[in-house]
Amino acid sequence: MERTVPTTESEEVELYLRTYYSLLRSTADVQIRTLEEVHASMNSLLHPGARNDDPDMSAFIYSMLRLPPCTPDVDLVVLGQSEDVFLHAGFGDVCGWQEVSAIARRRRCYFDGEHTLACFIASRSDIDDIVPTLTAYQIEWNKLHYLFRRLPKSMSLSEIGQDMRGFSDLAKHLEIPSEDIDRLYAIWDEA
Repeated sequence: MERTVPTTESEEVELYLRTYYSLLRSTADVQIRTLEEVHASMNSLLHPGARNDDPDMSAFIYSMLRLPPCTPDVDLVVLGQSEDVFLHAGFGDVCGWQEVSAIARRRRCYFDGEHTLACFIASRSDIDDIVPTLTAYQIEWNKLHYLFRRLPKSMSLSEIGQDMRGFSDLAKHLEIPSEDIDRLYAIWDEA
């Protein structure tokens, strides 16, 4: 594959698409972290803060709404067009797993209850939705994880929800607006 430096935003998007389709055609598992740089370089309108150190809460919340609530527990996402694809790949009867769905996106997905999420895809547009959404989610999850690790030991997460001051303190330490904490709480409460 010939690689050149993109000169326009549309070329950056094309590079991103070529990169993940090339990786998906391989027989190896695709690690989302291998897509983070090209994802951030794309300068997506849906993820403008991908390169920033502080969390891009709009992108994180958008991705949370488009992925099933079990996503924090998922280590492996498998994509297929039919039950036979999953069977032949050694995943068994995925339709016997727990059916899960996102708040803002209805796609047939099944969670094995441990680490694997199986998503049925019908077209390239499904892939073009899932891959960037997972990538944005991981980038922002990692930023938040880093900030959570830096919380003062005196701050107890179990006590945060007891009053509004707790949410305000958490927002300050995570470097995000307190309204975003409210939005996250509402999403997690709905899931």
